[in-house]
Amino acid sequence: MMAMGENKKRVLILGAGAAGISAALELKKASARVPGLEVTLVDQRDHHSPLPFIWQVVSGSVEPRHISFPLHALLAKRGAGGPVKFRHSRVQGIDVERKVVSTDDGELEWDYLVIALGSTTNFFGMADVEKDSLTLKSLKDAVSIHNHILDNYEAALREGDEQRRRELLTFVVVGGGPTGIELVAAIQDFVRKALIRKYPSLTPQVRVLLVEAQDALLSGMKAKMSELAVSRLRSRGIEVLLKTRITRVWSGGIQTADGQTIPTGTVIWVAGVKPVTVVEALPFNKAKGGRIVVNQYLEVPESPGVYVLGDCAYSLQEQSSAPYPPTQQVAQRQGPACATNIIRAIQGKDQRPFRYRFKGQVIYMGRNTVLAQLGERVFDGFAAALVRRVYYLWVFISYLGLPTEFRRKLGTVRDWIPAYFYHRNTGRLE
Repeated sequence: MMAMGENKKRVLILGAGAAGISAALELKKASARVPGLEVTLVDQRDHHSPLPFIWQVVSGSVEPRHISFPLHALLAKRGAGGPVKFRHSRVQGIDVERKVVSTDDGELEWDYLVIALGSTTNFFGMADVEKDSLTLKSLKDAVSIHNHILDNYEAALREGDEQRRRELLTFVVVGGGPTGIELVAAIQDFVRKALIRKYPSLTPQVRVLLVEAQDALLSGMKAKMSELAVSRLRSRGIEVLLKTRITRVWSGGIQTADGQTIPTGTVIWVAGVKPVTVVEALPFNKAKGGRIVVNQYLEVPESPGVYVLGDCAYSLQEQSSAPYPPTQQVAQRQGPACATNIIRAIQGKDQRPFRYRFKGQVIYMGRNTVLAQLGERVFDGFAAALVRRVYYLWVFISYLGLPTEFRRKLGTVRDWIPAYFYHRNTGRLE
């Protein structure tokens, strides 16, 4: 590796999720006034897909290409500022002492490091669950679930055994957080409103279930949120099983701790997340669950110059003992805050504490069935549905507001209009 001049300041960002990409774009803007700033973003994917949109691919309401943004385009054509280099490679390890990151394509040095590698699905040590479950952590996962549902319908058409046919048409989502609720609602939309037209004879045998180990959905939110979520999901024909812990999963079903067996050919596991292996291996102080403890500047106290964002970070909220939740909303705001602190550190200025007031949560449960918690207020119905649409449009247009990507954004909005009337894509996706 070549030695760099003393005037160079190398910032290395690991992960192109909401936190990583927003940090990179903020540094790109700042590079015009910071001589010698070199920014490199590393990710194993060459595109960015906003996580709040990917579950809509499962129901056929959004085409995958409309929410897949090439990282080269995002980094090269947004606003003023110098270039941000993109390295399409997988991170293998981080050597904090040497200030080197190992990737599939060699080593990269840094002066400032931003760790925003997200999280991976937590199977809680159950190998059978990991082997026989689907997950929802990427656009590729959403496409796989969509195609899997269609494959099961086609297999059910050919299946002569009624028990096996019911197994193929039973879809189980495990995990009662926001992702699990939105996913199970999307599946219900797909099978009950779209596929009913294509496979009318199979509809009476279809079951959609949401399984949660705790006694309430949406842990950590207001009790009314859970009560409304259970009520609305059940009113739509979704079976909600609370206080139900999964002990075994196989290709033909699941078994619960109380001995109940549910025959199913589809288990989608969204019951928890944990740090990726690279983050687990780092010698930093970690909170319960494996997130790296950072200070108010989003910096690792024992390793100045190393910042951690998003799902990887454990950062306490102002005047609170509770950490910021690992959500897209928080990660998207941590990125620019981190970038500002890196610039201030380079300039020898005091860093600024990260302060953000969590706005709340908006959760989709059907066409006009949306649940919202904004501040202390909990509400649902058409008003919540309108808030959700406005919020997603704002995120899509402002966060990814590239003139060169207008046609892609317009395609997503165009997808939503017929999808509102359940005109979904019922063909396989590539």
